[in-house]
Amino acid sequence: MIENSYTDFFELQENEQEYLDYRIIVHHRNPDIAVLAIHGGNIEPGTSEVAAALGERLCASTYLFEGLKPRGNQVLHITSRLFNEPSGVSMAANAQTTLSIHGHYDVHNGLVYIGGRNEPYKNLIQQCLNKAGFQTDHAPQHLSGMNGNNITNTSKTGAGVQLELSTKLRKSFFKGDDFTSKNRVNHCNLLKRFVTAIEKATLEYKQVE
Repeated sequence: MIENSYTDFFELQENEQEYLDYRIIVHHRNPDIAVLAIHGGNIEPGTSEVAAALGERLCASTYLFEGLKPRGNQVLHITSRLFNEPSGVSMAANAQTTLSIHGHYDVHNGLVYIGGRNEPYKNLIQQCLNKAGFQTDHAPQHLSGMNGNNITNTSKTGAGVQLELSTKLRKSFFKGDDFTSKNRVNHCNLLKRFVTAIEKATLEYKQVE
């Protein structure tokens, strides 16, 4: 866990102000897949934008927990195993599977680590991302998303996919060298290519379920 971060949502709620320090965005669409970004906004920048784009393209239910602070958003980072904000927990529990978008710190490699317990969906995502020219790898132990208490794996099937996108890759999804929240509305074609690859994997996954 990141040092000095909250242990769960209710501790965070007691100390932070909604709409000033954080916000929650929920879109109820097709509950077959829930797309989650529990470290969105300025916590793990770029993850909200990726999750929102995926949710729209897949017509999937989407949940964003976003840090809004101008600085110090890491305090809002509740680990995936401890994340218990009620609307996010409910969306994950009502989905057949989840697709959880995270960011890991790596400014040198445009890499996607793929984790979670949904092996068929993971494999299809890896294949489609690789075909689209993205660098992928199996997630290392600390980012594996294999814990049963991880919100990624709390769907009806007890399995989901956790994607950890490197800093370099997330930055490359937006125009210019500006990674601020204001500029993250300016998407590059690379983000569209990423979303299209995930869409292809998802369609194939639904066919073999």
